[in-house]
Amino acid sequence: MIDDSAEVLEFPKPKAVPKVPEAKQPEPPKEKDPVTFYRLGLTDNNRVSFYMGYNEITMSRAGCQQMIDQIKFFQSQLDEEDDHTPDDPDGGEPVPLPVPEQKAA
Repeated sequence: MIDDSAEVLEFPKPKAVPKVPEAKQPEPPKEKDPVTFYRLGLTDNNRVSFYMGYNEITMSRAGCQQMIDQIKFFQSQLDEEDDHTPDDPDGGEPVPLPVPEQKAA
């Protein structure tokens, strides 16, 4: 009888491979939540909505024009400022108020 085990070559047993810890990717800096100072837009019932802080007003076309006229009026009451920007077409001069059209009754 021939011993066959002498002809068998045994391979070494594989060693356990150590686990390499995964490199953690640094988290990108999170953007802070945006702060909305005011919002201006149209509503579904044909009005303009102006939201600022915790208050909101809605205006019709005539209401918008009245607000524009009032803002222009109060803007004309402001004192002149020394730092006029060169691209200011009127040089900071107050804009005359438009005269509302009189409708015949």
